[in-house]
Amino acid sequence: MKRWLPLGLIAVGVVLAVVALLFSPSEEDRIRERLTQLEDAVRIDDGERNPLVRHGRVRKEFAEIFTKEASARIVEINDRLSGRDDLTAAATQAAIVYQTADVRFGGTDVQVDPAGMTAEVTATATVTGARHGQPVRRDELPVALRMEKVEGDWKIVSATVHPRRAPGDDGL
Repeated sequence: MKRWLPLGLIAVGVVLAVVALLFSPSEEDRIRERLTQLEDAVRIDDGERNPLVRHGRVRKEFAEIFTKEASARIVEINDRLSGRDDLTAAATQAAIVYQTADVRFGGTDVQVDPAGMTAEVTATATVTGARHGQPVRRDELPVALRMEKVEGDWKIVSATVHPRRAPGDDGL
């Protein structure tokens, strides 16, 4: 009986490891979860009025979402942001201009490199928002993200927001 106990424990360990492997999220799933976290972080609710509270919330979320040296480029307005602090400031200031805003990523394509350390993500960001005193407006913008795995977590290194396309524009 004592001889079978170690073998039984090893078998249970192997079964648990296989189950954990089969049911753990894939790298693509983890990247998509990070995008959902970004959607939630930049959302502007109608009741979110205190810029200090918003700044603190966004800064905390962005520390998990972006690398410290992350950059963003908005092609349409020729704007470039460098560093997580600039990204946080821009997201905080958006609440001054917008009464409400919501971002959702759709049509997402994730390409993880074979080593599993970097990824290229393309998606369409659907931005729905209302400036103070204005009606709600909806825009769809193509985005490209470069992500890296940092200490086991996926973080955005760079983001590019491309100009919106006119109907029928095939991008050529």
